[in-house]
Amino acid sequence: MPPYEQDAHTTKLRTFVPELRQLRDKQKRKMYEGRLGRVGVSQRSRYTLVAAAAGISLVAVIVASMLTPVVSAVVCLVAVALVAGGWPAATGIAELRETHRIYSHSTIILLAGITSVLFALITPNDDRLATVPVVAAVGVVGSFLLELLRGEGARGRLESVISCVTGVLASVSAAGWVALSRMYNDGNSDTWTMMLIGLVFALVVGLLGTRIIAAGPQEGPRRGAITLGVTPVAFIGVLSYTSAIFLTYVLG
Repeated sequence: MPPYEQDAHTTKLRTFVPELRQLRDKQKRKMYEGRLGRVGVSQRSRYTLVAAAAGISLVAVIVASMLTPVVSAVVCLVAVALVAGGWPAATGIAELRETHRIYSHSTIILLAGITSVLFALITPNDDRLATVPVVAAVGVVGSFLLELLRGEGARGRLESVISCVTGVLASVSAAGWVALSRMYNDGNSDTWTMMLIGLVFALVVGLLGTRIIAAGPQEGPRRGAITLGVTPVAFIGVLSYTSAIFLTYVLG
């Protein structure tokens, strides 16, 4: 082979190999087929999975809040577990750090959410959410310390801090649904107020969910897609509680 043909062949090979590697990596990142079949594999079905997770979780937390605070706490703990387990995948941090899971992030998010939910269940009526800012602050500090321990030059340190802090805030906000349940069961709110809250926050979840989907990675494990749907519902927990207090005062 003449020298100029060898150079051209080598150039084409060098150009093609990175593309081939990217294609293989992309295939590895594709969502797997399991018991759910191909649900969440395509971009359209992924959006459907996110919307379904958001709708189911919103209905679950509202109905549970109208039952008993204990049931509400159980549902919120499930939501916290889903946020903690899938948040690194949902934000793309796990992929950025070339791993499937980030257990340290999930642990901080889970502990912060569980602590907030339990305190919202057992604290006196006048201070239902008094401990949430404290727990959130501890979780935020823990997120920073965790990345400091990884050392200088670690991959995705800033992105990891932002992701973990956001996950902590979402998980602790779920405690607001428990506080709302206690308020409802104490007779400080009526069914119409709860229905109005459900309608308003269904719209809020829809808007937040759309924005989160647009900002989130288009590929990844299905648990990340489910978390994208559950997270907005958990996030508006504290807001729902404060809105209920306001609506109860306005509606008498």
